[in-house]
Parts: sequence; structure tokens; C-alpha cells
Amino acid sequence: QDPASSNQAPEKEQVARRLRFASASAMAQSRRVRRSSALPGLAALGALACAALALHGRLATTDFLLPGERAEVPTGPSVGRRAGLLGAGLLGAAVLQPPSSVLALTSEELHAAALFLKAAPGVIGITDASLTKQVSSRAADRAAEHPAVTGSGFVWDGSHIVTNYHVVDDMKSPQVVFITKDANGEDKHSSFAATIVGADPLSDIAVLEVSGDSLILAGLMVPLGRGVSETLLPGQAVFALGNPFGLEHSMSRGVISGLSRTMQSGVPGRPIRGVIQTDASINPGNSGGPLLDSDGNVIGLNSAILSSTGTFSGIGLAIPIDTVKRNVGSMISNGFVSRSSLGVVLAPEYLTEVLGVKNGAMVMKVFPGSPAQQAGVQAMRRGHIGDVIVGMAGKPVTSTADVFNILETSAPGDDLPLQIRRVSADADNDEFEVVSVTVRLGASNSKLVMT
Repeated sequence: QDPASSNQAPEKEQVARRLRFASASAMAQSRRVRRSSALPGLAALGALACAALALHGRLATTDFLLPGERAEVPTGPSVGRRAGLLGAGLLGAAVLQPPSSVLALTSEELHAAALFLKAAPGVIGITDASLTKQVSSRAADRAAEHPAVTGSGFVWDGSHIVTNYHVVDDMKSPQVVFITKDANGEDKHSSFAATIVGADPLSDIAVLEVSGDSLILAGLMVPLGRGVSETLLPGQAVFALGNPFGLEHSMSRGVISGLSRTMQSGVPGRPIRGVIQTDASINPGNSGGPLLDSDGNVIGLNSAILSSTGTFSGIGLAIPIDTVKRNVGSMISNGFVSRSSLGVVLAPEYLTEVLGVKNGAMVMKVFPGSPAQQAGVQAMRRGHIGDVIVGMAGKPVTSTADVFNILETSAPGDDLPLQIRRVSADADNDEFEVVSVTVRLGASNSKLVMT
């Protein structure tokens, strides 16, 4: 056996004994320090003092001797640094561990927790009552049956819930689910039937009216405060609440990553503009839930994600609250959102490409009695392509998106000049002729989606 290795064994045991003694001493010291209200400061100062002394060679192996043991190992700056840093680490780790009675929460964390507790009662689950699921309670002696939550929403006023259009679009029997606490602190689910009183696929917003005992609902319907999206800034802190993957009353935190984004609505060729981009985690089930600012006010309606996997990849999209307020008010009053309309259906872009229409928006259908029909606009007919809108209100039109953008800045009753490229009336002439017409815009609604 190598003499060197045999000599190392006692040294290793000696070092181990010293480390155990040092650790026990540090823990005892930490318990004494914990009694002080200046816990964080004393812990940090203690660790820094140990490290500083070690770096100056003031701590040596004698600091880690067992009671009655003599130092037999040479001391010096290098040894002292190693021992002192180890002691500082042990002391710092022990002292900085707060007891169970001390909450390790920063002021920022406390604010976020308070925000959640305030907003959570106003965040509800949305489900289809025709699809039920047996869910067992934590208590072994009882079970509760309620529909599985598939989407989110938030309380708008004393009788209405706001959510996404795509959350309720295919539901046969919409139902809202409130979560409260019972006397034992367990989750209690209260489900109520709901009626869709307004649904707007163009902005992906829907409004539900809740039915049930008015006294019970009065205690459950807790409207959330509403903010302003016009003044939002990138980098601003936001909180997304909802029921991702059915995990009820979840909250994620992030910042506003961008503004004025565009996402596709439920109607082909009709994008939603002014969308908020955030890195707060949004997943399936979050749709329809609120996006809150740091004051707990709703600034957006969580609606979609950009992802190649179907789960969150860092880009979430929310409809701005200014748009939500404007459209929800119209839906509660009228049952729909009123917009300026030509009274036509435009051909999808893939069809215009097949037909060789390179620029403009081709009219595929004209509604009877609509403003477009009264102005003489022609749709596709007998093998001929329809009128191609190439200009509106003095602005060039290269695609259907241009038409929608111009209509969004117009109001029902406005006279809108159109420049149209039309197939020649001469059957032997393949040339197009440019026609100018003026259309007095009508008003469409989200029950009859048309341009």
C-alpha cells in the first residue's frame, strides 16, 4: 500500500469532523440570528464579514478545530481563504434560510399575490354543459360533478361575461363556472347556464348573459376594473389569468412585448388590428381570460398564441380593451357590432390568383338591396370574373386587406368613391375597362358577416 494514501485517510477524517463541527456551529448561530428582526441584513453582513476576513488571511484552520483539538496543519493566507470562504458559505446558507414563520416574499411578490387574490373571483371558466366530466373532491367522503372547463372569461357587469368568440362558437349549451372556497377551504364550483347575447367573429369577442338566482349571482358576479390600452408601452408588466389546460384560476406574469400587431379573425381575409403582444404564458384554456396591468385593470382579452407546437412559445396575443369596450357595448345594446359595409363578399386571394387577378379585390357576391348593388357593382356571373376594386376613397387597393382597412376608418352613411376594373361588355373584347362609382356605405352586423 502506498504510504502517502494511508496518511491521507486520517487527514480526510479529520477534515470531515471539522466540517461537521463548523456546520453545527453555523446552524446554532443562524438560530440565534433568526430571532432578530434584522434577519436579512445580519445574514448578509455575517457572510460578507467571514469572506472579508478570509481574503485577508485572518481565518485559518483553527476556526474549524473540534473542542480540545490542536492545530497541526500549517496556517496561512491560502489556507485561511479556503477555510474562511467555506465558513462564510455555511454561515450564509444557514442564516439566510428563513424559518417557516417568515414569508420569503419581496414587495413585488406580495403585490402580485394581492393582485391575484383581488382579480381571481372575477375570472370564470366556460364550458359546454353537454360535455360533463366526473371530478372528485379532495375530501374523500364527497365528490362533485361539474363540466370540464375548456375556456375562460371575466365578469363584465352584474349579469354579463366577456370571452372570445372562438371559445363559445361551437357550444350547444354554454355554461359559466365560478370557483369559491367552502367552509373547509376547499374549492367550490358553482355552475350557471348562460346565453350568448352577442358574438362578433371579426373581433373574436362574445358576450354571455348569466341566468340563475339573482341573490346568489350578486355575490359571485365580481366585475373587474377596466383600463385603457391606448397608452400601453412595451416593457410594461402584465398578468394573464385564466384556465390553461383546465387548470383553473392560473396566473402567469410577463411584459408587453409589442403593440399594434395583427392576427387573423374568424373570417378569412378580415384581420384583427391593434393586437397586444405579450410573453406572459398563454395556453389553450386561457382564451377569453383577462390580461391585467399592474393595477389589476383589464387591458386586453387573451386570444391566441403564435406557436408551431400548439403550446406557448413566448408569443401571446390579446385584443386591446379599447376594442373590447367599444364592441361589447354594442353587443349588449344591439346583439351585434355595427360596421360600415359595401354589402359584398370578396373572393379569397387564392381564387383571384387562379383567375389571374394580380392586383385588387374581386367581388364574388353582391347582396340584394345592398349599397354596392344600388351603385351598380357587379359580381361573378356566367363564367365572367366580378368587378375588381382597385381604388377606394382615393387610395390604391391591392388586396382584400386594403378594403377592410379603409372600411374600418369609414362610418355608415359615408359616400365612398370606388375605382373598379371591369370586364368589357363586348364579348369579343378581352380588355378591362375602369369604372368609377360612388357607394353610400350601409351598416353591417356580426350576425351577417359581409364587407
